[in-house]
Amino acid sequence: MFRDSVWYPSSPRNAAIVAMLVVMILLHHTSLLGLTDAGLLFGWLPVQLAYDLAYTLLSVLLLYWVYTVAPTGEENEEVSAPADAAGSDQ
Repeated sequence: MFRDSVWYPSSPRNAAIVAMLVVMILLHHTSLLGLTDAGLLFGWLPVQLAYDLAYTLLSVLLLYWVYTVAPTGEENEEVSAPADAAGSDQ
């Protein structure tokens, strides 16, 4: 079951998804990057806020990418009608 999922790096595409997820986890810790009191960007936008906006956009792109490459699952095209419970014996 795990080997068939998107999270198992069986192909280069799946390995890139897992690597990007690990990078996103590391980038989530902004205190390690020293952005907690970095000043202003363009004279009015705090650097921490700009970083958080960019991080949010990157995470939305990652989620969309995972959504598009995830397998759709087994779809049953043939739908069988349930047996008549009223007892129409012939």
